[in-house]
Amino acid sequence: MNPNSSITIEHLPNEILTPILKAYASPSLFSVCGRWYHLLANEVMPSLYKQIGKVHVPQGDVNEQVLALDRIYKLEEELSKKAKVNAIFRQIFTLARSLSPLEFKEGLEENRYFTLANYSSYLLNINRLLMWKKLPRGEKYLSRETIKYLPLEKKGGLFINWIKRHGKKLTKLDLQGIGLTFLPPEVGQLSNLRDLDLSDNQLTTLPVEIGQLLQLQKIILSSNELTSLPAEIGQLSQLRRLDLNNNKLTFLPSEIGRLLQLQCLSLDHNQFTSLPVDIWQLSQLQELGLSSNRLTTLPVEIRHLSQLQVLGLSSNRLTALPVDIGQLSQLQVLGLSSNQLTTVPAEIGQLSQLQVLNLNNNILTNLPKEIVQLSQLQWLILGSNQLTNLPPEIRQLSQLQALDLNNNQLNTLPAEIWQLSQLQRLDLSNNQLNTLPAEIWQLSQLQRLDLSNNQLTNLPPEIRQLSQLSNSR
Repeated sequence: MNPNSSITIEHLPNEILTPILKAYASPSLFSVCGRWYHLLANEVMPSLYKQIGKVHVPQGDVNEQVLALDRIYKLEEELSKKAKVNAIFRQIFTLARSLSPLEFKEGLEENRYFTLANYSSYLLNINRLLMWKKLPRGEKYLSRETIKYLPLEKKGGLFINWIKRHGKKLTKLDLQGIGLTFLPPEVGQLSNLRDLDLSDNQLTTLPVEIGQLLQLQKIILSSNELTSLPAEIGQLSQLRRLDLNNNKLTFLPSEIGRLLQLQCLSLDHNQFTSLPVDIWQLSQLQELGLSSNRLTTLPVEIRHLSQLQVLGLSSNRLTALPVDIGQLSQLQVLGLSSNQLTTVPAEIGQLSQLQVLNLNNNILTNLPKEIVQLSQLQWLILGSNQLTNLPPEIRQLSQLQALDLNNNQLNTLPAEIWQLSQLQRLDLSNNQLNTLPAEIWQLSQLQRLDLSNNQLTNLPPEIRQLSQLSNSR
């Protein structure tokens, strides 16, 4: 074979590739064949790096795979693929040694093959043991003299039988923050599990066996590296809460629409640019979190979520709201801060149960007068907009306890604002106010008042009558 010819690792037959990979651990063996060593460094190792990426992100493109590996193993972006493969296997060997102390004898590590099969085997069995240690009596079993010095692969084999015998007794399992990079398929044996916490790990995928947990009511997957969910998630017909905050999701499988018992769906801090149409089938949904994504529009189908009580849409790219939002008659909390809203539809006044409305950090210049129909409203947050006035009808918000108007362009306030007899917090900082009416004394429940960074030269003496005031500027 001409070492200068065009060739990739996929072209090499096993009888050639295997001894190459074996010899790689000892580069001196290649000293008489520099071109082969060059081929190894530039073809074999990058290909292995790519294959490892597919293990973690099987449905993603190359960029997703690279980013996922770099995050999981904390690899510096500028490293070569050869250096990254070395770093990955070094971490894998270290983990293996910590879980199976006699796995490596001195000098043996250098003779291990750097192969996909070895990587996959270590990955699976390391995560089996991490999970096993959190199962009831699992750590005690693993510390037996007859068990603890067994090779990693042997322990992994024992795990399969152990979880079959004991797994059906479990109804709750907390695997939060234990370093999982791969969820063993044996999780499907926990057939009576109702509550599963997998948060704060480094999972990029879930096994299809997750669909076997037919009794599951709550699964917490926040703060992982998930880029997709298996279609089998739709088999969890008893699921009430699905928490996917802080992952790398851009879509959900259509099967999500089968979760007809779902009441809470948390998708904050992901990468959604649009909402999956199947979400609108979740007629029992009470809480929907979509903050910190990349949404530019909110579909009119939002009206189908008739039981929704909490809707979080902050930190997106919304420029408008559909009038259909007014049909969410059960809504109590609506978060819309840090978007690009210039107006709010009049239909917002139909949200008769709304208690919290957050419109902070948008581009609003005025409010629809219908906002005063929100008779249950307790918190109204309007800071960091471009408001120049407030509708005098604001006095009708008789339940209002907190009003935040900081960082707007207000130079006066309607006299009616002093009729908000339940108001406890009022933030008027960073405006252009030059006077404060004497009627301020009527806010008898006021506990916090912020007037900083205005153009006030004096305050009315009546402010001393605010006996509840404990924090003011």
